[in-house]
Amino acid sequence: MDKGYIENGFIVDLTTAKRTSEVIYELSRVLDMPEAKEKHICLKLGSVPLSQAELTSIKALVELMESQLAFISTSSEETLESATALDIKISEFTNEIEAPDFDNSEPAPEVSEALDNIFGEDSSVETSNDVETVRESVDKEISPIVHHNEEIAEKVEALEVKEDKNGEVVAMKNAAESLPTLYLRKTIRSGQSISSDGNIIVIGDVNPGAEIIAKGDITVWGILGGIAHAGSDGNNYARIRALKLNPVQIRIGEVFARRPDTVNLPYIQKSCEYVPEEAFTYKGSIVIRKLHDEN
Repeated sequence: MDKGYIENGFIVDLTTAKRTSEVIYELSRVLDMPEAKEKHICLKLGSVPLSQAELTSIKALVELMESQLAFISTSSEETLESATALDIKISEFTNEIEAPDFDNSEPAPEVSEALDNIFGEDSSVETSNDVETVRESVDKEISPIVHHNEEIAEKVEALEVKEDKNGEVVAMKNAAESLPTLYLRKTIRSGQSISSDGNIIVIGDVNPGAEIIAKGDITVWGILGGIAHAGSDGNNYARIRALKLNPVQIRIGEVFARRPDTVNLPYIQKSCEYVPEEAFTYKGSIVIRKLHDEN
């Protein structure tokens, strides 16, 4: 089985799909994005069993959308046999960038200070009586990725104060602080994959079609436009932060969300006036809120 990535690659994570119909739907939705055109598509298929006819249809769909199927990864024996019979390449997803040893697990002090200034939170938020009411109304809308308006975002912030009574919950929330940190000063390009057993800090953008996976938190000092999975060992209290969150797919622990079908914003103009954003989970959904919004 081959390993690695190819030039002009574009990663599509379909591991949450449980049926062939879900694979087709999610794939067609992602391939319809302008940034996925004329790319070598790298599919993560998970455990869905696919016949030769179904894989042939997937390959035809990719080509119909002006791209090429580069390779697939799968944990299904049936899919593996089908791909072998059709001469479709099988590959494992490995780091494009070799992860360093974590002897010195902390980023430089100046980096930590800068990130704290940008993403640090005010711990003195007061709880309000209508927090749960607001959150319940928001839950109905956040199966896809949703950027909330200012009024909702301000009220949503208060939920953390109500969650810290359970010692196990507190331990999971603080787990990222004890993990090593992988610090990268570069843009993660389409087709690249970065994974870490700790936290990941990227000083640069994460382009659509790229992937970053961390057992701890993910922080991007730039635009996050690809796939991000924080808390990859199942910690639903991990966080994803960026100067601008515009991911194609996002996952925290076992909770998955994607860009809404009605929102297609593959390109975001560079700006010096970003308001940092943070993604976290609440009641089985992913919430995105703005940090330090003074409006």
